[in-house]
Amino acid sequence: MILIRADANEIIGMGHLMRCLSIAHAFDVQGETVLFITADHSGDDLIRQAGFKSICLETERVEMDDELSKINTIIQEYRPSLFLLDSYNITEEYCKTISRLVKTAYMDDLNISVWDVNYIINYNVFSLVMDYSLYEQTDTIVLLGPNYAPLRDEFKNLPKHTIRNEVTDILISVGGTDPEAVTEKMILGTCPKWKNIQFHCIVGPLNPRLEQIKQLEEKIDNVILHINESNMSALMRSCDLAISAAGSTLYELCACGIPTITFTLADNQIAATEQFEKQQIMLGAGDCRNSDHFLRRVEKCLQQLVHNKTQRKELSLKMQTLVDGNGVQRIVKELLYN
Repeated sequence: MILIRADANEIIGMGHLMRCLSIAHAFDVQGETVLFITADHSGDDLIRQAGFKSICLETERVEMDDELSKINTIIQEYRPSLFLLDSYNITEEYCKTISRLVKTAYMDDLNISVWDVNYIINYNVFSLVMDYSLYEQTDTIVLLGPNYAPLRDEFKNLPKHTIRNEVTDILISVGGTDPEAVTEKMILGTCPKWKNIQFHCIVGPLNPRLEQIKQLEEKIDNVILHINESNMSALMRSCDLAISAAGSTLYELCACGIPTITFTLADNQIAATEQFEKQQIMLGAGDCRNSDHFLRRVEKCLQQLVHNKTQRKELSLKMQTLVDGNGVQRIVKELLYN
């Protein structure tokens, strides 16, 4: 039995839960039973549709120490072999308590503390320039870098992406909830300027403005909405470029080799935007919360890539060299057998 503690809602988006679902599927392939634990019911449908069961704690997501007694009861009942934790709201007390009861792994994007766990996983491109040296004084196993990006099986070992002479299709991905309404801004402000290009907008199921976005699609001829897309890798590979917030989607785009313009949507995405740009793997359009100039920066990057096939090809090769789509198998192998 594997227990996974993760949440998804309109505030934090879907990223934490989605990457844990990828790991859960890999555990399932290995014959392990997986049970999710959530603070509220916002992620219930996603978990159920993925084929897993969940226990809702009915607690406040940001006050995780308050759930420890319930977590202890669940651990005593199910006797798991592993507890996988994915939340920015953990505390030192939380980790210490859980790790005394069961082998514990933590999905760590921020490196703000030395957590008392058995495994630390940070697959982000910026993790390799973070200082994790303090863990050398502990027994914690640290797994760093995009080799551990927990992508779904559809992103494994994809062939090199074909770079076409003309750009005809562009993907827009702004995460599960899009709190800054970037999708609408691009549909109204950017897409109409490129009438010969089809823009494929991914809209997450937790987006509170879904109906308004559907109405906008009807007004703009070159916009296609994709809601609950069942084959994301195929959609990505059908496109010539992508414009994406700097979440886990960037690693999916890397596996597909789709030249990408990335931007910051939240503070925890700043490091990824900067590092992908610094390593010249993607073009950076800055922070969408600085709305005065954001669309202008996106359109400048678009102008650059649309008219430069050589650069698109160079970026594509760098991306697929960085991520091969086998990260989730590497994670599960480490957690089960190391």
